[in-house]
Amino acid sequence: MKFFKIDGLSRKCISVIFVLKIASGIVMFVIYTYYYTNRSTADIFKYFDDGNIMYSALSEKPSDYIKMITGIGNDNPHFDLYYAKMNNWYRQYESTMYNDNHTIIRFNAFVRIFSFGYYNVHSIFMNFLSLIGLLAIYKFFIQFLPDKKKEILFAVFFLPCVIFWGSGVLKEGLLIFGSGLLIYYFNEIINKRKIIKGLICIFISFVLLLYTKCYILFILIPLLIAYLWAEKTNHKNVLLKYTGILIFFLLIILNIKYIFPEYDVLQILATKQNDFINLAQSLNSGSIIKVNILRPDFFNILINSPKAFLNTLLRPHLFESFSLFTLLSAIENLLILVIGIIALFFIKIRGINKNLLVFSLFFVLITFILIGLTTPVFGAIVRYKIPALPFLIIIFIMIFDKEKFLKKFQKKIIKF
Repeated sequence: MKFFKIDGLSRKCISVIFVLKIASGIVMFVIYTYYYTNRSTADIFKYFDDGNIMYSALSEKPSDYIKMITGIGNDNPHFDLYYAKMNNWYRQYESTMYNDNHTIIRFNAFVRIFSFGYYNVHSIFMNFLSLIGLLAIYKFFIQFLPDKKKEILFAVFFLPCVIFWGSGVLKEGLLIFGSGLLIYYFNEIINKRKIIKGLICIFISFVLLLYTKCYILFILIPLLIAYLWAEKTNHKNVLLKYTGILIFFLLIILNIKYIFPEYDVLQILATKQNDFINLAQSLNSGSIIKVNILRPDFFNILINSPKAFLNTLLRPHLFESFSLFTLLSAIENLLILVIGIIALFFIKIRGINKNLLVFSLFFVLITFILIGLTTPVFGAIVRYKIPALPFLIIIFIMIFDKEKFLKKFQKKIIKF
């Protein structure tokens, strides 16, 4: 349990955070039980119900359960006995990319062994994993920003969107767990600490991210390489190093189709957006937004990227608040915008850890762009961006000159 011994966080504080997450998970359960009552479209229930179907094989034919859980030897017609009963094992719009629904269904099928069918037990398991991921992110940043413990505490643990959507039995909890461990233990290894444990955790994180939301992994790989390069060269020409690494990986991504034609990344992005639009329309989603239709062309995607970033950053806004969820998200987006404007107005460049800043900046920028390009629904945008949201607030914390702000504020009071 040494992982929970964290500078700036007591065991009591961690316990309070965990209880808050569990309470948020219960609130989500109540909302989707008594307000949004269609279990087949509620993400917290639809994968849980499919997991129960997979679990049913454990008593009937344990070998089938093991094959489905591991994904080894489960690709033959016999397993349609189970998959045909599930609503989400097969996607309505299939593609060459791995169906990440399988990961969360398998998670639920595994936890079902211990839960006796009670959803909230699954919620506790997921909250424990996401808490570990958040603690890893906190531990990563706090070693570089020891004078900003309270601010980092807020950014990592107390953003409303992260508290709420990160506390349900959803893929986002696994993403937070995987990305947090990957970043923290990568930094530990390059500083020659916890080598064996770090390698094991990095392997687990790598596999989990690959089979949950692989784009987060593919964003982090070049950024971590650039982070290592900058760290080992005394933070010289940091921005240039990150840009060079990202361009190198971009060239690989754009040309991989000539080796593996099924992995035409630009076509995958355009298809992903089209499938999401079709799915949202088929479900009569009330929060669908108008987006520019992507073409599998680099310059078309580049031109649409600024709007995609802003959609993820700023929407929904107050004038688009047609439900309680969108209103709360709009208020949070407004507060984040205000925090960002204040930070930029009282910006401080000198003394900033440039490697940490550029790493966080590119992680937020690329993640937000990819979400905005492919996701035309407010609810999905709000959820998908939570793994990167703490990094955005931490960017504002890093550049914010607190002393300059206080001096300005004091002068205003004196004049008043």
